[in-house]
Order: sequence, then structure tokens, then C-alpha cells
Amino acid sequence: MTESLLFSLMTIRGIELRNRIVVPPMHQYSAVKGFPTDWHLMNAGKFAAGGAGLVVVESTKVERRGCGTVGDLGIWDDAFVEPLGRLVKFIKQQNATAGIQLGHSGRKARATRPWEGDQPLQRTPDIEDWDAWSPVAPSAIAHSEKWPVPKALERHEVKDLVQAWGNAARRAHEAGFDVLELHGAHGYLVHQFLSERSNQRSDEYGGSEANRMRFITESRKRCGRIGLTKSRCSSACRSKTMRDGDRSRARGWQRS
Repeated sequence: MTESLLFSLMTIRGIELRNRIVVPPMHQYSAVKGFPTDWHLMNAGKFAAGGAGLVVVESTKVERRGCGTVGDLGIWDDAFVEPLGRLVKFIKQQNATAGIQLGHSGRKARATRPWEGDQPLQRTPDIEDWDAWSPVAPSAIAHSEKWPVPKALERHEVKDLVQAWGNAARRAHEAGFDVLELHGAHGYLVHQFLSERSNQRSDEYGGSEANRMRFITESRKRCGRIGLTKSRCSSACRSKTMRDGDRSRARGWQRS
């Protein structure tokens, strides 16, 4: 009997997957102040132990302001490297490949969890850094009428965010991940820059399609440059408006 192609080996840019089963990034809403818990170890571990070739850890935020809701994973500080490395170690012990998705929610940050309704989160005493968790975006345009108007990013803040993506990629590399994905879809920050509806900037990050793509192209380059001298980086990112339903993502470095 001929072996199914699904269960055959696959090599992508030097990364050998034991099969073609890929577990995509899925939010668990279980992090504590950005740190992974035993739940994340169990969740990622069961897929790796179950035979998947590549397990991609959920969208992990490059800065605190980028957290979409309570329980998001973070990678905005070096303190996250070791706990994330624990996930990587277990995934690899099951002979699976470890990947991670990096993200930033932009103006859709500080929201309720899905089962609590699609709406802004209300301030509660248990959220100690509420003011530091203020939604930001390319322009001061709300997601919809029921959402607050985000703070428009200053030009230097955009540059800082590009650096934040690079720093996050370095930490992912140090934690041992083999595959990196940059989230550029679903109306989050990268998508907000790409869309002419949410991006009405007049500087080099707005206006023309090339300018609206500048944020993700600079971020992708930074991810491949900082601390990743033994890695390669590629992207596949299309620019469309949110009205067009773009689901683009920029796919990142993989270990050589």
C-alpha cells in the first residue's frame, strides 16, 4: 500500500518535518501576566505527542499594549524566554518541530474574551497595568462605534514597534523555536497598517500601498537581522483593505 503523502517527510528551507500535519496557533486565554502556564505545556504537548509535524504556539504579543485580551501570551521581555523554552523543549522531545506566531492587536486590544462578547474590556481592580494597556493604531480611528478611539502612533513609536518585533524574534530564537510567523491578518495591527481604511497617515507609513506595507516589511527585516545570524527570513504578505477580507500573513524565519 502506498504511503499517504500527509504522513511523509517534508523539508522546508532546511527544516525537516516528520509529516505534513501542522497545528496552527490557537489562543488559549490562559497566560498569567503574559507567562505560559502548565495549560500551555499540556495543550502544545498533546499535539506534539499525538504525532503532528509542526506545532505553532498561539499569537504571542511583542509588547504589552498589543495584548488582545486577558490571558494573552507575551514575549516583550527577556523574562519570557525561559518559560517559552520549556514549551519548546517538550515539543521537541516528542520529535515535533516548534513554531510560534508573533502578534499585536493594535486598536483591537483590551477586549473581552470571545465567550464574553465582542466588546471593549471594562476596567477591574485585578488589571494592575490598565493605563499601560492602551490601544494604539496607525491612525486615531475606532474599530467600530462601540470601540474606543485608539491613540495614533507617533512616528518614533512606529520605529520602536519595528524594533519590538525584532526583539521578540530574538527571544523566540533564544527560546529554541524553529519556525516564526508574523500575524498580519484579522484586523490586527499589521492589517491596520495595510488597510487604507484604518491607515490614514501622511508620513512614510501611510498613503500609497508601498508606504502602508512599510511597517510589515521593516518588521520582517528586523526579525531576520537581530540575533538571527544563523537564520533566514522570508515573507508572503499581500496588501488589501479589510473590506476585501484579506487574510494575509507574513511568514518568518526558520533555522538554517
